[in-house]
Amino acid sequence: MMKKLSVLMMLLLVFMVQAKSPNMKDMTDEEKEVTGINKLSASELEALQQWFDNQQTTIDREIRQRNAGFEARRAEGDRKTIRARLEKMYEDKLGNTFYELDNGQIWKRQSTGSIFLQSDGPQVITIEPAMFGSWQLKGDGNRSVKVKRIK
Repeated sequence: MMKKLSVLMMLLLVFMVQAKSPNMKDMTDEEKEVTGINKLSASELEALQQWFDNQQTTIDREIRQRNAGFEARRAEGDRKTIRARLEKMYEDKLGNTFYELDNGQIWKRQSTGSIFLQSDGPQVITIEPAMFGSWQLKGDGNRSVKVKRIK
């Protein structure tokens, strides 16, 4: 509950804090002289200020979209189920279990538990996307283990 509240507060701050477009009225006389703005008419100054405001609005919109996680959601949506043949399953000296697939990928088991895998002949396994960017490896049956791609 507290985590959700803090995330909500951060999002509110992001939306409330927007960059303000530069205002030419804030320029000093020296800055106006150096930039040549002092040579513009009142209507030209107003048009230039309107252009600054429009550009800043576009920038603010892009920042809000990026911060809202739209890019991350699109990338996460690209994750697809992997079906491949299990070439080799092995453990290292520390007891970590690795799964080597025929497509060259190597996956490491992250969770405890076991799944049913055939000991003889090629085994087709399925690796499916799960919540929060994790992956589940399934053999025959309905059991699965959480895995992480190593290679």
